[in-house]
Amino acid sequence: MSEDFKFDLAAKRTRLSDDDLISALQQAAETLDARYFTSPEYDDLPGKRPHSATIIDRFGTWKKALSLIGIAGGRERRYSPEKLIQNLEEVWKKLGYPPGKRQIATLGAKISESPYKHHWGSLRNACESLAVFHNGKLSREKLLAGDLSKPKRITIPLNIRWAVQKRDHNRCVLCGACPSNDHSVELEIDHIIPVAKGGGNEMENLQTLCWKCNQGKKDRTDASIFAETSR
Repeated sequence: MSEDFKFDLAAKRTRLSDDDLISALQQAAETLDARYFTSPEYDDLPGKRPHSATIIDRFGTWKKALSLIGIAGGRERRYSPEKLIQNLEEVWKKLGYPPGKRQIATLGAKISESPYKHHWGSLRNACESLAVFHNGKLSREKLLAGDLSKPKRITIPLNIRWAVQKRDHNRCVLCGACPSNDHSVELEIDHIIPVAKGGGNEMENLQTLCWKCNQGKKDRTDASIFAETSR
């Protein structure tokens, strides 16, 4: 034993860094196919890792911790075009007329209008396409293809999300907000040049923003923001 060692009763335990905890979550996500997982599921995984209580204590909530690795809360789901059309047919038949946003969100699978807007441009467009399909004037392939004139947003792979957040030191590149310092901060991965304007999922076109800054930016391309984040 080193002669310099001191038996100090006040010595603090080694504290795991934020990167250590995030790395543990990333490893768990890889094991669980990058889907949303609960804290008990995390704790039940084999192998030694920080307890979920430690992660929750550090970041405030389990949902907030998962958001740091690009996994949103358990209620968020992605629906295939087939599932969306099946749901639309079921709700339409139940109502007897084309559903609006309130009906589609409260009946059937209770899917909001957002995925319909994303894939067909609007819920109304989806209804019109479905009607044309059932009249035999549109193939099922074209029905499911949606609005081909609108650029489709391709989900950013988790490993890219993690790399972007690590590059940006897990903080908003505009205002500097960081979940480690303020548990109310929610980080998102933003396209500097929006998908709607031709932007892709290359790391050079991605940046970490807090929810407030991302809401302020929306889908506009801001040259000053691009210049600032490209330094």
